[in-house]
Order: sequence, then C-alpha cells, then structure tokens
Amino acid sequence: MGEQTDYLHTVAGQTLQLMAARCAYWREQDTLLAADLHLGKEGTLQSAGIAVPQGPTTETLGRLTVALRKTGAGRLIVLGDLFHGAGSIEALADVFTDWRRAHRELAIELTSASHDRWSGTIPAQWRITEQGMVMTAEPFAFTHYPEPLSGFYTLAGHLHPGVALADFPGNKLYLPCFHFTETIGVLPAFGGFTGVAPISRGPGDHCFAIVDTMVIPIPHR
Repeated sequence: MGEQTDYLHTVAGQTLQLMAARCAYWREQDTLLAADLHLGKEGTLQSAGIAVPQGPTTETLGRLTVALRKTGAGRLIVLGDLFHGAGSIEALADVFTDWRRAHRELAIELTSASHDRWSGTIPAQWRITEQGMVMTAEPFAFTHYPEPLSGFYTLAGHLHPGVALADFPGNKLYLPCFHFTETIGVLPAFGGFTGVAPISRGPGDHCFAIVDTMVIPIPHR
C-alpha cells in the first residue's frame, strides 16, 4: 500500500485529520478517534458454529497501530463497538493483551454500545476506561449513536457510512466515508470485517470518501 493522503476538515472550530485508515485525528487534543472496530467478530461467529477464517482482528489492530504511529496520538477514543459480541473477548485474550502491552502509554477511552455490552467484562489489565454512552470534551460530544446533544457537536459511529460512486447508470461502487451534517459527524467503521451502508445526504452536508489510500471530498449533487 502506498503513502496515505489524508484530508483536513474543520468542525466546530477544531481540526480533524480525516485518515484513509478510517479514523480521525483531533489535532488540538492529540487524540485519535475511531468507531466500530468490532474486534473478535470472527470469534463470535465461530462460537456460533460459522466457519470463518482467523485474521480480521489482527489486521484491524495492525492498521490501528499504523494510525497511532503516524499521528503520535497519546489518547484513543473509541466511539462504540470496540468488541463484537459473545466470545469476542475470550478470542482476543492473547492478541489484544500483546497489542496493549506494545501501546502501554496510550490512554484508551470507550463510549459503550450494544456490541460492547454483549461482549462481557473488559479485563482490567487492558486499561480501557469505559465512559458510558456519552462523553463530552468541548466542543464535542462523543457517542456511538448519532444523536444531537445541545451545546455540543456530536461525533459518532454505528451507521458504517458509505457513499456511492457511479461511472454509468446501474454501476455503483460503495466506499466507506466520513459524513458531517450541521450537528453530527459520523465516522466510517474502522474494523476490517464490516460493511458499509449508504448515507442520505442533506443540503450543506460534507462527505469524504476513502478511495484506497486517499480521502477525497465528494461534491453534493
């Protein structure tokens, strides 16, 4: 993979570096933001008797490491669905412990969501601070579910947003994207074992698609 080209977007007077790695770096607060990692999803499916290969969690953590090294972020805020569900934490026991040991100085905060609750108790040695469903750090409110909060600009996940690019009628390619409305910004799903869902764009919305190693603005039509 070649060098990634990110995009700087100003939101609520703050600078977000939108990264082709499917996360955002809040420059003013040296904080990396990521949503919907769904770590251990393969373990959940395997425990349900579905034969899926190992590997997506390792790939996702590898990309997270690259993003942390690129930005030098000292803090990671996960906007929900860090883990996928029943069996995920057990399946992650060794790989996440090793990853956490390699990032021992990193502060990790999690706004909880349904998949995290289904996953069970997070081991204390992973040092992940669970902040409930919403945490605030002006001017932002961080949460999993994209709902407005008075006095704050909401940054969220959950929707796995995607935008369609078409070169001719009937031929569409859906790409993960960042989607910003007047009051809410939704990050793409970071996890490598996730899909995308088409967004509905309103007048004045900003959309940035991830095309391989680039983040590009998509004009509204």
